Amino acid sequence: MSVLTMKKMLMILCWCWVLLFAGALQAAPNHTVVLAQLHEKYPAYYAHGVFLVDESEQRMYWYADGALVRSYVISTAANGLGAQAESNKTPPGAHRIISKIGKNAKRGAVFDKLQNTGRVAKIYTRPQYGVTALVLSRILRLEGLEPGKNKGGNVDTFNRAIYFHGTNKEGNLGKRASHGCIRMNNDEIIDLFDQVSVDTLVYIQP
Repeated sequence: MSVLTMKKMLMILCWCWVLLFAGALQAAPNHTVVLAQLHEKYPAYYAHGVFLVDESEQRMYWYADGALVRSYVISTAANGLGAQAESNKTPPGAHRIISKIGKNAKRGAVFDKLQNTGRVAKIYTRPQYGVTALVLSRILRLEGLEPGKNKGGNVDTFNRAIYFHGTNKEGNLGKRASHGCIRMNNDEIIDLFDQVSVDTLVYIQP
């Protein structure tokens, strides 16, 4: 192969990387407007940080002082968005973390009705469809902030027991799969649990 041919090939590879990088930048989400709205409406909660759950992407974005800290692959409800009791849907809109449950629990610890059972589950890193979904490791329980939308009556997020939690079905993350809660990778929610506080703002958008 001649030197000229090799140079041409290198140039083509460089341009491919540039185009791929540019595409990635264009695809990156811009949450500036929604963050500004949340800051204006919920300044006290906003000060603790924001979890922006993008249901269409099945990702959660963690912001602090308006800057993106990290994003996470998650799973929201298989039935989509909705706040009605017994709907098995993930409630849209603004929430806050009202409590943190599971401090110092073992990775994979099984929770039932928000209580640590003392059992430790097997965690599947490949997709599973015949395995019962479990609540594992840590829980960040949510309270709705919008009366009539996710707070009060039969649309109350807290009464529906909606929360972030670890899952035994990590291989299913990135797809709508839960019964209303927001599922996360166990290592990630354990790490997150220690870094965020009660009153952190959560916004679930389509």
